[in-house]
Amino acid sequence: MQFTSIPFFIFLFAVVIAYYVLPYRFRNYLLLLASYYFYFSIQAEYLVLLIASTAFNYCLGLLLEKYREKKGLLLSAGLIFNLGLLFFFKYFNFFGDQINALFSAVSLNLTIPHHSLILPIGISFYTFMAFGYVLDVYWGDIKAQKNLLTFSVYLAFFPQILSGPIGRAKNLFQQFTNEHPFLYENFSNGFRLMLWGLFKKMVVADSIGAYVDAVFNNIPMHSSLTLIVAAMFYPLQLYADFGGYTDIARGVGKLFGFDLMVNFRTPYVNSTSVTDYWKRNHISLTTWLKDYIFYPFMGMNTSKAKIYLGISLMFLVSGIWHGVGWMFIIWGLLQALLLIIEDATGWGSFKKGNLFVVWGRKIFTYMVVAASLVFFRLPDIHSLKEYIRSISSASWRLFTGSNTTILHILIAVVTLVIVEIFMDKKQADQWIASKSLMFRWSSYLIISLIIALIGAIDGASFIYFQF
Repeated sequence: MQFTSIPFFIFLFAVVIAYYVLPYRFRNYLLLLASYYFYFSIQAEYLVLLIASTAFNYCLGLLLEKYREKKGLLLSAGLIFNLGLLFFFKYFNFFGDQINALFSAVSLNLTIPHHSLILPIGISFYTFMAFGYVLDVYWGDIKAQKNLLTFSVYLAFFPQILSGPIGRAKNLFQQFTNEHPFLYENFSNGFRLMLWGLFKKMVVADSIGAYVDAVFNNIPMHSSLTLIVAAMFYPLQLYADFGGYTDIARGVGKLFGFDLMVNFRTPYVNSTSVTDYWKRNHISLTTWLKDYIFYPFMGMNTSKAKIYLGISLMFLVSGIWHGVGWMFIIWGLLQALLLIIEDATGWGSFKKGNLFVVWGRKIFTYMVVAASLVFFRLPDIHSLKEYIRSISSASWRLFTGSNTTILHILIAVVTLVIVEIFMDKKQADQWIASKSLMFRWSSYLIISLIIALIGAIDGASFIYFQF
Protein backbone atom coordinates (compact mmCIF):
# COMPACT_ATOMS: atom_id res chain seq x y z
CA MET A 1 0.00 0.00 0.00
CA GLN A 2 2.24 2.80 -1.22
CA PHE A 3 1.31 6.46 -1.68
CA THR A 4 0.47 6.12 -5.37
CA SER A 5 -1.94 3.21 -4.98
CA ILE A 6 -5.75 3.19 -4.91
CA PRO A 7 -5.84 1.21 -1.60
CA PHE A 8 -3.82 3.97 0.06
CA PHE A 9 -6.28 6.67 -0.95
CA ILE A 10 -9.20 4.58 0.28
CA PHE A 11 -7.34 4.08 3.57
CA LEU A 12 -6.50 7.79 3.80
CA PHE A 13 -10.10 8.86 3.10
CA ALA A 14 -11.40 6.57 5.87
CA VAL A 15 -8.80 7.76 8.41
CA VAL A 16 -9.39 11.46 7.67
CA ILE A 17 -13.16 11.10 8.04
CA ALA A 18 -12.80 9.18 11.30
CA TYR A 19 -10.23 11.67 12.62
CA TYR A 20 -12.55 14.66 12.37
CA VAL A 21 -15.60 12.72 13.57
CA LEU A 22 -13.89 11.49 16.75
CA PRO A 23 -13.57 13.64 19.88
CA TYR A 24 -10.10 15.17 20.32
CA ARG A 25 -9.07 12.80 23.12
CA PHE A 26 -9.40 9.75 20.87
CA ARG A 27 -7.64 11.09 17.79
CA ASN A 28 -4.09 10.04 18.65
CA TYR A 29 -5.36 6.51 19.34
CA LEU A 30 -6.80 6.51 15.83
CA LEU A 31 -3.56 7.81 14.30
CA LEU A 32 -1.53 5.16 16.12
CA LEU A 33 -3.83 2.32 15.04
CA ALA A 34 -3.89 3.65 11.48
CA SER A 35 -0.10 3.98 11.45
CA TYR A 36 0.45 0.46 12.76
CA TYR A 37 -2.05 -0.92 10.25
CA PHE A 38 -0.31 0.98 7.44
CA TYR A 39 3.09 -0.42 8.41
CA PHE A 40 1.64 -3.91 8.96
CA SER A 41 0.12 -3.86 5.44
CA ILE A 42 3.58 -3.27 3.95
CA GLN A 43 5.89 -5.33 6.18
CA ALA A 44 3.87 -7.16 8.83
CA GLU A 45 6.77 -9.13 10.28
CA TYR A 46 8.65 -6.01 11.39
CA LEU A 47 5.85 -4.15 13.15
CA VAL A 48 7.04 -5.77 16.38
CA LEU A 49 10.48 -4.20 15.80
CA LEU A 50 8.94 -0.72 15.52
CA ILE A 51 6.96 -1.31 18.72
CA ALA A 52 10.08 -2.59 20.52
CA SER A 53 12.05 0.49 19.45
CA THR A 54 9.20 2.69 20.68
CA ALA A 55 9.01 0.99 24.08
CA PHE A 56 12.78 1.00 24.63
CA ASN A 57 13.33 4.65 23.71
CA TYR A 58 10.27 5.81 25.65
CA CYS A 59 11.57 4.12 28.81
CA LEU A 60 15.11 5.32 28.14
CA GLY A 61 13.94 8.93 27.95
CA LEU A 62 12.22 8.63 31.33
CA LEU A 63 15.29 7.00 32.89
CA LEU A 64 17.62 9.69 31.50
CA GLU A 65 15.52 12.38 33.10
CA LYS A 66 15.17 10.59 36.44
CA TYR A 67 18.74 9.32 36.85
CA ARG A 68 20.89 12.20 35.61
CA GLU A 69 23.91 10.86 37.48
CA LYS A 70 23.84 7.73 35.31
CA LYS A 71 23.05 9.48 32.04
CA GLY A 72 26.34 8.44 30.43
CA LEU A 73 25.63 4.76 31.03
CA LEU A 74 22.02 5.14 29.89
CA LEU A 75 23.08 6.95 26.71
CA SER A 76 25.51 4.13 25.96
CA ALA A 77 22.64 1.66 26.28
CA GLY A 78 20.58 3.76 23.87
CA LEU A 79 23.47 3.93 21.42
CA ILE A 80 23.98 0.17 21.54
CA PHE A 81 20.28 -0.59 21.10
CA ASN A 82 19.43 1.90 18.35
CA LEU A 83 22.59 1.73 16.28
CA GLY A 84 22.88 -1.99 17.05
CA LEU A 85 19.49 -2.62 15.44
CA LEU A 86 20.47 -0.56 12.41
CA PHE A 87 23.85 -2.27 12.14
CA PHE A 88 22.43 -5.78 12.45
CA PHE A 89 19.74 -5.44 9.81
CA LYS A 90 21.51 -3.10 7.42
CA TYR A 91 25.28 -3.58 7.70
CA PHE A 92 26.03 -6.90 9.42
CA ASN A 93 26.37 -8.90 6.20
CA PHE A 94 28.49 -6.20 4.50
CA PHE A 95 30.99 -5.88 7.34
CA GLY A 96 30.95 -9.66 7.75
CA ASP A 97 32.04 -9.95 4.12
CA GLN A 98 34.90 -7.50 4.68
CA ILE A 99 36.10 -9.40 7.75
CA ASN A 100 35.79 -12.74 5.94
CA ALA A 101 37.89 -11.34 3.09
CA LEU A 102 40.51 -10.26 5.64
CA PHE A 103 40.47 -13.70 7.27
CA SER A 104 40.93 -15.29 3.87
CA ALA A 105 43.83 -12.96 3.01
CA VAL A 106 45.73 -14.02 6.14
CA SER A 107 44.73 -17.69 5.72
CA LEU A 108 42.53 -17.88 8.81
CA ASN A 109 39.92 -20.62 8.65
CA LEU A 110 37.16 -18.45 10.16
CA THR A 111 33.88 -17.30 8.65
CA ILE A 112 31.26 -14.89 9.92
CA PRO A 113 27.90 -16.24 8.74
CA HIS A 114 25.29 -14.17 6.92
CA HIS A 115 21.74 -13.66 8.12
CA SER A 116 18.91 -13.82 5.57
CA LEU A 117 16.65 -11.19 7.13
CA ILE A 118 15.40 -8.43 4.84
CA LEU A 119 15.88 -4.78 5.73
CA PRO A 120 12.91 -3.39 7.70
CA ILE A 121 11.36 -0.51 5.74
CA GLY A 122 11.79 2.85 7.44
CA ILE A 123 14.28 1.63 10.07
CA SER A 124 16.90 4.24 9.10
CA PHE A 125 14.35 7.02 9.53
CA TYR A 126 12.61 6.02 12.75
CA THR A 127 15.91 5.01 14.37
CA PHE A 128 17.34 8.50 13.77
CA MET A 129 14.12 10.05 15.10
CA ALA A 130 14.29 7.87 18.22
CA PHE A 131 17.98 8.47 18.90
CA GLY A 132 17.63 12.19 18.19
CA TYR A 133 14.97 12.30 20.91
CA VAL A 134 17.24 10.40 23.31
CA LEU A 135 20.08 12.87 22.69
CA ASP A 136 17.75 15.85 23.17
CA VAL A 137 16.72 14.48 26.58
CA TYR A 138 20.35 13.65 27.45
CA TRP A 139 21.45 17.23 26.68
CA GLY A 140 18.45 18.67 28.53
CA ASP A 141 17.06 20.37 25.42
CA ILE A 142 13.63 18.82 25.99
CA LYS A 143 11.78 17.06 28.78
CA ALA A 144 11.24 13.32 28.51
CA GLN A 145 7.86 12.49 27.00
CA LYS A 146 5.62 11.09 29.71
CA ASN A 147 2.73 10.15 27.43
CA LEU A 148 3.41 6.78 25.78
CA LEU A 149 0.67 7.38 23.20
CA THR A 150 2.23 10.67 22.08
CA PHE A 151 5.68 9.09 21.80
CA SER A 152 4.32 6.08 19.91
CA VAL A 153 2.54 8.24 17.32
CA TYR A 154 5.67 10.41 17.00
CA LEU A 155 7.72 7.42 15.82
CA ALA A 156 4.99 5.60 13.83
CA PHE A 157 3.03 8.46 12.17
CA PHE A 158 2.17 6.85 8.84
CA PRO A 159 2.90 9.72 6.42
CA GLN A 160 6.59 9.79 7.43
CA ILE A 161 7.33 6.31 8.80
CA LEU A 162 8.67 4.85 5.55
CA SER A 163 10.95 7.60 4.20
CA GLY A 164 10.74 10.62 6.46
CA PRO A 165 11.18 13.49 6.67
CA ILE A 166 13.19 12.85 9.83
CA GLY A 167 11.09 14.75 12.36
CA ARG A 168 12.26 16.32 15.61
CA ALA A 169 10.63 15.56 18.94
CA LYS A 170 10.63 19.20 20.05
CA ASN A 171 8.48 20.08 17.03
CA LEU A 172 6.20 17.06 16.72
CA PHE A 173 5.38 16.39 20.39
CA GLN A 174 3.67 19.75 20.63
CA GLN A 175 1.69 19.07 17.46
CA PHE A 176 0.48 15.71 18.76
CA THR A 177 -0.79 17.34 21.94
CA ASN A 178 -2.56 20.20 20.15
CA GLU A 179 -6.19 19.99 19.07
CA HIS A 180 -6.54 20.20 15.31
CA PRO A 181 -9.89 21.57 14.18
CA PHE A 182 -11.08 21.04 10.62
CA LEU A 183 -9.65 23.90 8.52
CA TYR A 184 -10.26 24.41 4.83
CA GLU A 185 -6.76 25.90 4.51
CA ASN A 186 -5.14 22.67 5.71
CA PHE A 187 -7.06 20.62 3.16
CA SER A 188 -6.34 23.09 0.38
CA ASN A 189 -2.59 23.17 1.07
CA GLY A 190 -2.48 19.43 1.73
CA PHE A 191 -4.12 18.47 -1.57
CA ARG A 192 -1.87 20.91 -3.46
CA LEU A 193 1.22 19.29 -1.99
CA MET A 194 -0.10 15.79 -2.65
CA LEU A 195 -0.97 16.62 -6.26
CA TRP A 196 2.49 18.04 -6.92
CA GLY A 197 4.10 15.08 -5.17
CA LEU A 198 2.12 12.61 -7.27
CA PHE A 199 3.20 14.46 -10.41
CA LYS A 200 6.86 14.33 -9.38
CA LYS A 201 6.74 10.63 -8.57
CA MET A 202 4.33 9.17 -11.14
CA VAL A 203 5.24 11.38 -14.08
CA VAL A 204 8.79 12.68 -13.61
CA ALA A 205 10.53 9.98 -11.55
CA ASP A 206 8.88 6.95 -13.15
CA SER A 207 9.26 8.28 -16.71
CA ILE A 208 12.94 9.12 -16.26
CA GLY A 209 13.48 5.92 -14.27
CA ALA A 210 12.43 3.75 -17.20
CA TYR A 211 15.26 5.26 -19.26
CA VAL A 212 17.90 5.48 -16.52
CA ASP A 213 17.32 1.91 -15.33
CA ALA A 214 17.51 0.56 -18.89
CA VAL A 215 20.93 2.17 -19.27
CA PHE A 216 22.50 1.52 -15.85
CA ASN A 217 21.24 -2.07 -15.72
CA ASN A 218 23.09 -2.90 -18.95
CA ILE A 219 26.10 -0.58 -19.08
CA PRO A 220 28.27 -2.45 -21.67
CA MET A 221 25.49 -2.24 -24.27
CA HIS A 222 25.37 1.58 -24.25
CA SER A 223 27.49 4.33 -25.78
CA SER A 224 29.44 7.08 -24.03
CA LEU A 225 26.78 9.65 -24.90
CA THR A 226 23.98 7.46 -23.57
CA LEU A 227 25.83 6.87 -20.28
CA ILE A 228 26.40 10.62 -19.89
CA VAL A 229 22.75 11.41 -20.65
CA ALA A 230 21.57 8.76 -18.15
CA ALA A 231 23.91 10.22 -15.50
CA MET A 232 22.48 13.71 -16.18
CA PHE A 233 18.92 12.38 -15.88
CA TYR A 234 19.48 10.40 -12.68
CA PRO A 235 19.55 13.36 -10.23
CA LEU A 236 16.12 14.43 -11.48
CA GLN A 237 14.79 10.88 -11.10
CA LEU A 238 16.16 10.63 -7.55
CA TYR A 239 14.87 14.06 -6.56
CA ALA A 240 11.44 13.66 -8.13
CA ASP A 241 11.06 10.24 -6.51
CA PHE A 242 12.13 11.21 -2.99
CA GLY A 243 10.87 14.78 -3.24
CA GLY A 244 7.55 13.45 -4.51
CA TYR A 245 7.29 11.13 -1.51
CA THR A 246 8.05 14.02 0.85
CA ASP A 247 5.47 16.31 -0.78
CA ILE A 248 2.81 13.62 -0.46
CA ALA A 249 3.83 12.92 3.15
CA ARG A 250 3.68 16.60 4.05
CA GLY A 251 0.37 16.95 2.22
CA VAL A 252 -1.14 14.00 4.09
CA GLY A 253 0.14 15.46 7.35
CA LYS A 254 -1.58 18.78 6.59
CA LEU A 255 -4.91 16.99 6.12
CA PHE A 256 -4.72 16.19 9.85
CA GLY A 257 -3.38 19.63 10.76
CA PHE A 258 0.31 18.65 11.10
CA ASP A 259 3.29 20.53 9.65
CA LEU A 260 5.99 18.01 8.78
CA MET A 261 9.49 19.27 8.13
CA VAL A 262 10.35 20.75 4.73
CA ASN A 263 12.90 18.42 3.13
CA PHE A 264 13.73 20.08 -0.21
CA ARG A 265 14.00 23.62 -1.54
CA THR A 266 14.44 23.15 -5.32
CA PRO A 267 17.99 21.73 -4.95
CA TYR A 268 18.63 20.76 -8.57
CA VAL A 269 17.19 23.77 -10.34
CA ASN A 270 18.40 26.62 -8.12
CA SER A 271 21.63 25.53 -6.39
CA THR A 272 24.64 27.70 -7.28
CA SER A 273 27.23 25.51 -5.51
CA VAL A 274 27.46 22.13 -3.83
CA THR A 275 27.36 24.00 -0.51
CA ASP A 276 24.07 25.60 -1.58
CA TYR A 277 22.84 22.22 -2.82
CA TRP A 278 23.26 20.65 0.62
CA LYS A 279 21.35 23.52 2.20
CA ARG A 280 18.44 22.70 -0.11
CA ASN A 281 18.61 18.89 -0.44
CA HIS A 282 17.41 16.26 2.09
CA ILE A 283 17.26 19.00 4.69
CA SER A 284 15.89 16.81 7.49
CA LEU A 285 18.91 14.47 7.25
CA THR A 286 21.62 17.11 6.77
CA THR A 287 20.34 19.21 9.69
CA TRP A 288 20.09 16.04 11.83
CA LEU A 289 23.71 15.22 11.02
CA LYS A 290 24.78 18.78 11.81
CA ASP A 291 22.96 18.90 15.15
CA TYR A 292 23.78 15.41 16.41
CA ILE A 293 27.19 14.68 14.83
CA PHE A 294 28.94 17.80 13.48
CA TYR A 295 28.35 20.23 16.35
CA PRO A 296 29.00 17.69 19.16
CA PHE A 297 32.20 16.65 17.36
CA MET A 298 33.32 20.28 16.99
CA GLY A 299 32.75 21.29 20.61
CA MET A 300 34.46 24.64 21.25
CA ASN A 301 37.13 24.05 18.61
CA THR A 302 36.41 26.02 15.44
CA SER A 303 39.73 25.57 13.63
CA LYS A 304 39.59 24.90 9.91
CA ALA A 305 41.17 21.49 10.35
CA LYS A 306 38.52 20.47 12.91
CA ILE A 307 35.74 21.87 10.71
CA TYR A 308 36.94 19.86 7.73
CA LEU A 309 37.24 16.72 9.85
CA GLY A 310 33.69 17.34 11.10
CA ILE A 311 32.38 17.73 7.55
CA SER A 312 34.13 14.50 6.56
CA LEU A 313 32.66 12.62 9.52
CA MET A 314 29.20 14.03 8.85
CA PHE A 315 29.15 12.94 5.21
CA LEU A 316 30.82 9.61 5.94
CA VAL A 317 27.84 8.89 8.23
CA SER A 318 25.52 10.19 5.49
CA GLY A 319 27.02 7.77 2.98
CA ILE A 320 26.78 4.82 5.37
CA TRP A 321 23.22 5.80 6.36
CA HIS A 322 22.10 5.87 2.74
CA GLY A 323 23.14 2.38 1.84
CA VAL A 324 25.38 -0.63 2.17
CA GLY A 325 28.66 -0.88 0.26
CA TRP A 326 31.81 0.99 -0.59
CA MET A 327 30.09 3.07 -3.27
CA PHE A 328 27.95 4.87 -0.68
CA ILE A 329 31.03 5.49 1.48
CA ILE A 330 32.92 6.91 -1.52
CA TRP A 331 29.91 9.05 -2.44
CA GLY A 332 29.69 10.46 1.09
CA LEU A 333 33.39 11.27 1.32
CA LEU A 334 33.25 12.83 -2.16
CA GLN A 335 30.50 15.19 -0.97
CA ALA A 336 32.72 16.18 1.96
CA LEU A 337 35.68 16.78 -0.38
CA LEU A 338 33.57 19.02 -2.64
CA LEU A 339 32.34 21.06 0.33
CA ILE A 340 35.87 21.44 1.71
CA ILE A 341 37.19 22.58 -1.67
CA GLU A 342 34.37 25.12 -1.98
CA ASP A 343 35.05 26.47 1.49
CA ALA A 344 38.81 26.67 0.95
CA THR A 345 38.42 28.48 -2.39
CA GLY A 346 35.43 30.65 -1.44
CA TRP A 347 33.32 29.12 -4.23
CA GLY A 348 30.61 28.04 -1.81
CA SER A 349 30.06 31.53 -0.37
CA PHE A 350 28.55 32.95 -3.58
CA LYS A 351 25.73 35.41 -2.91
CA LYS A 352 24.78 37.44 -5.98
CA GLY A 353 25.75 37.85 -9.61
CA ASN A 354 24.37 38.68 -13.03
CA LEU A 355 21.99 36.28 -14.76
CA PHE A 356 24.73 34.73 -16.89
CA VAL A 357 26.97 34.01 -13.88
CA VAL A 358 24.10 32.64 -11.78
CA TRP A 359 22.92 30.23 -14.46
CA GLY A 360 26.48 29.24 -15.32
CA ARG A 361 27.00 28.26 -11.70
CA LYS A 362 23.66 26.43 -11.54
CA ILE A 363 24.49 24.33 -14.61
CA PHE A 364 28.03 23.62 -13.38
CA THR A 365 26.74 22.62 -9.93
CA TYR A 366 24.17 20.30 -11.47
CA MET A 367 26.85 18.59 -13.57
CA VAL A 368 29.17 18.14 -10.55
CA VAL A 369 26.36 16.70 -8.42
CA ALA A 370 25.23 14.43 -11.27
CA ALA A 371 28.78 13.11 -11.73
CA SER A 372 29.07 12.39 -8.00
CA LEU A 373 25.72 10.58 -7.98
CA VAL A 374 27.11 7.98 -10.39
CA PHE A 375 28.76 6.50 -7.27
CA PHE A 376 25.36 6.57 -5.57
CA ARG A 377 23.61 4.80 -8.47
CA LEU A 378 26.16 2.09 -9.26
CA PRO A 379 26.03 -0.96 -6.96
CA ASP A 380 29.74 -1.78 -6.63
CA ILE A 381 33.32 -1.07 -7.70
CA HIS A 382 33.07 -3.60 -10.54
CA SER A 383 30.14 -1.66 -12.02
CA LEU A 384 32.12 1.57 -11.69
CA LYS A 385 35.04 0.07 -13.63
CA GLU A 386 32.56 -1.13 -16.26
CA TYR A 387 31.01 2.34 -16.44
CA ILE A 388 34.40 4.06 -16.84
CA ARG A 389 35.48 1.54 -19.48
CA SER A 390 32.25 2.01 -21.46
CA ILE A 391 32.21 5.80 -21.18
CA SER A 392 35.81 5.90 -22.44
CA SER A 393 34.84 4.18 -25.67
CA ALA A 394 34.02 7.53 -27.36
CA SER A 395 30.88 6.14 -28.96
CA TRP A 396 28.23 8.79 -29.59
CA ARG A 397 25.15 6.79 -30.55
CA LEU A 398 22.26 7.84 -28.36
CA PHE A 399 19.86 5.28 -26.93
CA THR A 400 16.43 6.90 -26.99
CA GLY A 401 14.13 4.05 -26.01
CA SER A 402 10.65 4.35 -27.45
CA ASN A 403 9.30 7.61 -28.84
CA THR A 404 6.65 7.53 -26.13
CA THR A 405 9.30 7.31 -23.39
CA ILE A 406 11.21 10.31 -24.74
CA LEU A 407 8.01 12.35 -25.09
CA HIS A 408 6.99 11.55 -21.52
CA ILE A 409 10.44 12.51 -20.22
CA LEU A 410 10.40 15.82 -22.09
CA ILE A 411 6.93 16.73 -20.80
CA ALA A 412 7.89 15.73 -17.26
CA VAL A 413 11.27 17.47 -17.11
CA VAL A 414 10.16 20.70 -18.80
CA THR A 415 7.14 21.03 -16.47
CA LEU A 416 9.23 20.29 -13.35
CA VAL A 417 12.04 22.68 -14.27
CA ILE A 418 9.76 25.58 -15.23
CA VAL A 419 7.68 25.31 -12.06
CA GLU A 420 10.71 24.99 -9.77
CA ILE A 421 12.56 27.90 -11.37
CA PHE A 422 9.68 30.14 -10.37
CA MET A 423 9.21 28.47 -6.97
CA ASP A 424 12.86 28.97 -5.92
CA LYS A 425 12.78 28.56 -2.11
CA LYS A 426 9.00 28.37 -1.81
CA GLN A 427 7.08 25.13 -1.46
CA ALA A 428 4.54 24.03 -4.06
CA ASP A 429 1.52 24.74 -1.87
CA GLN A 430 2.78 28.24 -1.00
CA TRP A 431 3.66 29.11 -4.58
CA ILE A 432 0.39 27.95 -6.15
CA ALA A 433 -1.66 29.42 -3.28
CA SER A 434 -0.21 32.87 -4.04
CA LYS A 435 -1.62 32.85 -7.58
CA SER A 436 -5.02 33.85 -8.91
CA LEU A 437 -8.04 31.55 -8.75
CA MET A 438 -7.91 30.93 -12.52
CA PHE A 439 -4.19 30.11 -12.42
CA ARG A 440 -4.64 27.72 -9.49
CA TRP A 441 -7.47 25.71 -11.00
CA SER A 442 -5.85 25.67 -14.44
CA SER A 443 -2.71 24.27 -12.79
CA TYR A 444 -4.69 21.60 -10.95
CA LEU A 445 -6.41 20.56 -14.17
CA ILE A 446 -3.23 20.44 -16.25
CA ILE A 447 -1.24 18.52 -13.63
CA SER A 448 -4.12 16.07 -13.07
CA LEU A 449 -4.43 15.45 -16.82
CA ILE A 450 -0.70 14.81 -17.17
CA ILE A 451 -0.80 12.37 -14.24
CA ALA A 452 -3.85 10.59 -15.72
CA LEU A 453 -2.27 10.31 -19.18
CA ILE A 454 1.34 9.54 -18.27
CA GLY A 455 1.46 8.45 -14.62
CA ALA A 456 1.34 4.81 -13.62
CA ILE A 457 -0.90 3.69 -10.76
CA ASP A 458 1.04 1.24 -8.55
CA GLY A 459 4.20 2.06 -10.48
CA ALA A 460 7.79 1.63 -9.30
CA SER A 461 8.43 1.63 -5.55
CA PHE A 462 9.93 4.74 -4.02
CA ILE A 463 13.73 4.63 -4.25
CA TYR A 464 14.32 5.62 -0.63
CA PHE A 465 12.40 2.56 0.63
CA GLN A 466 15.68 0.66 0.19
CA PHE A 467 17.48 3.00 2.59
